[in-house]
Amino acid sequence: MLAIFPPPDDRFSPGCDAVPDPRPGDARWCVFRGADLLLLQRHHADAPSLLDEPAVAGLSMLRSHHVGRLDGHPALVGELAPGTELPEGVIASNLRAAATVLPSAEWTAAALGSQVLHWDRTNRFCGDCGTRMTQPDPAERAKRCGHCGHVVYPRVSPCIIVLIHDGPRMLLTRQASWPAGRYGLVAGFVEAGESLESCVRREVAEETGLLVDEITYQGSQPWPFPHQLMMGFVARHAGGEVVLRDGELEEARWFEPGALPTLPPRLSIARSLIEDFLRRAR
Repeated sequence: MLAIFPPPDDRFSPGCDAVPDPRPGDARWCVFRGADLLLLQRHHADAPSLLDEPAVAGLSMLRSHHVGRLDGHPALVGELAPGTELPEGVIASNLRAAATVLPSAEWTAAALGSQVLHWDRTNRFCGDCGTRMTQPDPAERAKRCGHCGHVVYPRVSPCIIVLIHDGPRMLLTRQASWPAGRYGLVAGFVEAGESLESCVRREVAEETGLLVDEITYQGSQPWPFPHQLMMGFVARHAGGEVVLRDGELEEARWFEPGALPTLPPRLSIARSLIEDFLRRAR
């Protein structure tokens, strides 16, 4: 099996306490402005980091939440209005790019914060009665409608991602929206009433026309774009020829281990599945 992704890191522990008032002076902040994650880089040679309390002192947050503790300090997430001017020493990145420059604990906190903000932003009104949702649940990450009692939790969308192999070669796919030359793996959302293994078979058949067997679970990864839980599998090609069926893929090809294209970024479970398969195939 794959190592847990992201790997356990004692620097960050998630939590859902209320945002302290007044805010603690030692808080670490995951601040978003639209899709941008703001990072602190006071000097060009400095490694970027999450914002500290002095960096956010003059910023007005549309919404904020407690997401846990980072290095023993409160870890908070906040959202700014679009177009907010950035303080000196603060730069804008995006969550995917930040994974290449932030320590894993800081990126994990920011990824959780991104999902919490999305949940808060998209559940401002009760889905049952339409009343504005203003009552947080003090015991867990949830919103409770003060009118009808309906409770809303952060959404988690289960997805499968699968490496299909035929002996030493593997099937890699690409979508037209990806960077030129980059390939990845078959993936898709689990439908209601469907097991994970059934989802693997269906997604592979729908996207590539192939049949698979020997479906084996490998590991999982929370993927905050915006709220997926990716569950990784390896499966053996059991029949059929590649036929692109549902229009989602631009290409699907078999690759030998010694002639691979550009692979998914290292932060992704797709890359971990590929690298683990290559290690075991040696």
